[in-house]
Amino acid sequence: MHERSSERIEFISADAAGNEPFFDLSTTGVCCHCRKNFAQDAVVSLKINELTLKAKVVYSQQRTDGYRLGLQFVNVTAEQQKTLNDCVDKFSRGVMVTCGIVDKA
Repeated sequence: MHERSSERIEFISADAAGNEPFFDLSTTGVCCHCRKNFAQDAVVSLKINELTLKAKVVYSQQRTDGYRLGLQFVNVTAEQQKTLNDCVDKFSRGVMVTCGIVDKA
């Protein structure tokens, strides 16, 4: 199992289209349940509220109802990191967050 480099905030959220739930948000990554498997080290695009980020699949665990994916944000600019930090901080205070895989990068 990978060591986390930042505190995670547990939540469950699906994007507006009703896609798979995401949980365990942190400033460095997120975990999700997905019906589709992505290979380890694959890069996907994620949308968190209005922020679009690239994320690398760091683990994929098959379950009876799909896959649990661990995603680590990659190539995050300083501006994106500030927005992400603000989003995580607001969520920790009860502000809703939406998150979803946009597509494979």
